[in-house]
Amino acid sequence: MNSRHDYSIQELCLGANPLLSACRAAIHPLSFILHPLALGLVLWLAGPAAAATLSVQTSEEETAWNVLYGQQRVFVYSFAPKKFKPYVKELSPLGGENILRDAPFDHLHHHALMYGIRVNGINFWEEVSGSGVQKVIETWPAVTQAGPDGEAAAKFEQVLHWVSPQDAFLPDTAPVALLVEHRALLLTVNPARQEVALEWKSKFEVVGKTNTVTLGGATYHGLGIRFRQDLDGLAAHWLAGTAGLPAGHSPDLANSRQDLSQAPWAAVSFDAPGHPATIALAGHPANARGDAVYFSMLKAFPYLSATQGLDKEPLIYHRGDQFELNYLVLVYPEAKPSETLRRRVEAWRQTKP
Repeated sequence: MNSRHDYSIQELCLGANPLLSACRAAIHPLSFILHPLALGLVLWLAGPAAAATLSVQTSEEETAWNVLYGQQRVFVYSFAPKKFKPYVKELSPLGGENILRDAPFDHLHHHALMYGIRVNGINFWEEVSGSGVQKVIETWPAVTQAGPDGEAAAKFEQVLHWVSPQDAFLPDTAPVALLVEHRALLLTVNPARQEVALEWKSKFEVVGKTNTVTLGGATYHGLGIRFRQDLDGLAAHWLAGTAGLPAGHSPDLANSRQDLSQAPWAAVSFDAPGHPATIALAGHPANARGDAVYFSMLKAFPYLSATQGLDKEPLIYHRGDQFELNYLVLVYPEAKPSETLRRRVEAWRQTKP
């Protein structure tokens, strides 16, 4: 593990990590907005297997990472300071179009690919009066590193304070944070596999406002995905093999049914003419409670979430406790066979979080 990660999250957010001094030089001192020059840097391929470059741009807004592979935009992460949470706004298969949908009229708080739960009863999923805020405190410049197979990779890191709404605008939220999160996103592009992959790693610590936090939520609270509207009628959900059921089986979502299944991974494919796509979501077995519980829905719109079953049994942590969540999101420009997904996910699940 890199030495920069040997610091606790409390040390990170309070500035004990000496590496932050270099980062702050590229960050706006008042709003923690990443400097455009830092975000404009070109990320060259980390290994010989790829044939294009990754670049990070801020042509649309400074508080977003826009990642291009060659000329194609494959990833957008938005962290505007006036929003309730940072989230992945766009994610595209190679040669295809973004498959996510941000803030649809029916659920404005559905932000494409986002993470949200309840903490001590405060709702960090919805965005109405009384909802909690995932406040961005520190943002590192994007960096490159070799991916697991030498592919093009870009890494992004932030520190977030999870705060109640009445505390969100305090100049110093460290003393009142319910949770402090160190979020690290690793985006890789592997043209040999025709794969865009996102590793989402969040390390939490209970500090600040309370001695105990209780994590709860609805059946769908966790890492959730909303899909582009024109893909809704083409969505087909399927799951990894579970007890008594084969890999690649479809949950029963007829007549507005919803499905909750614990499994190593779940996926949604879209048989769009000329632009098929598959997105798979996997949880690491080191996460609390092991395999994720996947929430699947087709009506009134398709949705997929990786959850920890917090609706059935909350998780409780105490001051000083640290816990991690690790997820993998895979996107392909085709209907991917379940066996291919199984092998890919299992290889990742064998790695340390």
